[in-house]
Amino acid sequence: MLSNVGAVTNDNIRTDRSALARTAAIAAASAFIALGGLHAIWAAGGTWPFTDKESLSEIVWGGPASTFPSPAATLVVTLLLGVAALLVTGRAGIWGAQVPPWVFSVGTWGVATVLLLRALIGLMSIGSDSSNATMDLVLYSPLCLVLAVLCGVVARVGPRSSPVTRKS
Repeated sequence: MLSNVGAVTNDNIRTDRSALARTAAIAAASAFIALGGLHAIWAAGGTWPFTDKESLSEIVWGGPASTFPSPAATLVVTLLLGVAALLVTGRAGIWGAQVPPWVFSVGTWGVATVLLLRALIGLMSIGSDSSNATMDLVLYSPLCLVLAVLCGVVARVGPRSSPVTRKS
């Protein structure tokens, strides 16, 4: 009678994989949305969490305020972060039943790749003594690496077919 208790079945594995993909997707999407909000603040002329444009530019951009990206360029980053959130949540099956699954798969692998490259490029600042280089090594590159891993998990273990609709 109890011989099947604790048995691993394909349904259990599929459920565990879906839960892992959803959890990783929600974590990554939350970060993308928060970062997108921060970029939107900067695009609108805000400097939070810094006190002025010079501090923001030096620490985030690595140069004087006169070279800081334009509001339009910063809004493009905001948009791309939103698209990344949509791609990873779609790949995890949270939404997008009408979208071909390959769009989410290719898109999520693309996001993971870009973030991994960004993390590696940030490591090139080792040895530099600027505020931006310090933040790159302490925050930006590790964050990009964590997000790349989360997106890689979603891309690898996300649903293989269209998102599953929940039964009532």
